[in-house]
Amino acid sequence: MTGMTVAPIATRSRTVRLRDAVARRPVLLLIALGLGCAVLAWLRIPAIARDTFWAEDGRTFISSAALGGPAVLLQPYAGYLHTVPRLVAAAVVLLPVSWWALATTAAACAIAGGLAVVVFVCARDLVPWLPARLFVAGLTVLAPFVPREVLGDLADLHSLVLWALFWIVLSRPRTLRAGVVLAVVAFLGALTEIQALFLAPLLLLRGPGLPSWRDRRVLLVRAGLIAGLAVQLVVTLGWPRAENTNPAVDPLSMAYGYLINAVMPLAVPQAQLGHVLAATGPAVGLGVLAVVVATGLYVVVRGSRAQRLLVIAALAGSVLLYTVSVAANPNTFYDYARLTPAQLQTAWLTRYGVVPSMLLALVPAVAATVALARRREAAVRRALGGPAPRPWPVWSVLAAAGLSAALILAQAGPQFTRRSDGPAWQPQLASAAAQCRRDDELRFVNLKETIGWSVSVPCRSLDGGATEDSR
Repeated sequence: MTGMTVAPIATRSRTVRLRDAVARRPVLLLIALGLGCAVLAWLRIPAIARDTFWAEDGRTFISSAALGGPAVLLQPYAGYLHTVPRLVAAAVVLLPVSWWALATTAAACAIAGGLAVVVFVCARDLVPWLPARLFVAGLTVLAPFVPREVLGDLADLHSLVLWALFWIVLSRPRTLRAGVVLAVVAFLGALTEIQALFLAPLLLLRGPGLPSWRDRRVLLVRAGLIAGLAVQLVVTLGWPRAENTNPAVDPLSMAYGYLINAVMPLAVPQAQLGHVLAATGPAVGLGVLAVVVATGLYVVVRGSRAQRLLVIAALAGSVLLYTVSVAANPNTFYDYARLTPAQLQTAWLTRYGVVPSMLLALVPAVAATVALARRREAAVRRALGGPAPRPWPVWSVLAAAGLSAALILAQAGPQFTRRSDGPAWQPQLASAAAQCRRDDELRFVNLKETIGWSVSVPCRSLDGGATEDSR
């Protein structure tokens, strides 16, 4: 036994153990992620807002589902189809009328959780570092401005759908089952969000690490997306949206608005944004944008070809989506360059900045993934006695990415929404039912919702509101 050496027992890092656990039980992780994001989406919405219909949710989707037949599923609105919101509305009106608003919010939150899972799966090859990928997937419900108009409602659910479709287009399914699921999501997503047309150029990208048309699973997913977009094009050409006749927004206001609605939310909470704008003007926004662009340049220099294209597409897409959205819907409240410091305190904040902001937020996370890979390479070189690169670029990128993530996560609590002041749904039901009972000829009543709109509800759906003809 003399002369025998005992090799030290290598201890695995916590990151390696976590990665191995995820590899053994991937389905459990996906379920936990989906449920966690759905619950987080629900909690970020104030209680009164959960029981309040937002915009088209009540007036267009729920009313149509309650008063119409199956044909409303294919009914265009504002120039394109909204298939997923109409499907959800058709299911919601099967429930007791008192649950309609809460069920709509819950369904929208559940869908947001499911879309977060889609992003997590699709980002696997481009963002292999698990914490960064979880953060990117979590942006689906964690984006700072997302509760204001997008989270927990059907009217603007298409924004989250577009975010998920961005990742689907860049992904390569590893199994046929995953390909089928993503093809269905892509098809329904394209039937819900016509702006998915802007993703078409990404289908032409080729090279190492990118999906190939020769892969049958990739072809299946893209066929679903293209089929949905083809239907949307037919609809929008046959039933175009009404033309906006407001004056165009000037380029300086467009650029300032991009800083306010897409860039500054990454660092400044919604409640303080107006005060920061009044005090500093565009300075804070330009500083935040500089950090994002700097981390993006690091990926362009040090990342893989696929990661470089991801970051370039995210930065370009962020600017494109905001610009096109505002240009297509001009209004005087987008004239930010003309506002005084006092007026900037109450500057209009628009949902058009939500997806552009999410695209910016992913850039530092990808940079952190690349930086950690470089750090591991440097460790291997040192172990082999070779030269290693200077550590400061890696640590600088990791610090910037960590700060970016911390600023976003600090805003993860409940936020103000445009339905935070009601009117809540359930308190209106008793008087509506009484109105139906007083008038036997009444077939439906209108209940209040946000922005001065109303929801038409059949009397037969209200307790005690059935008429002689419907009994």
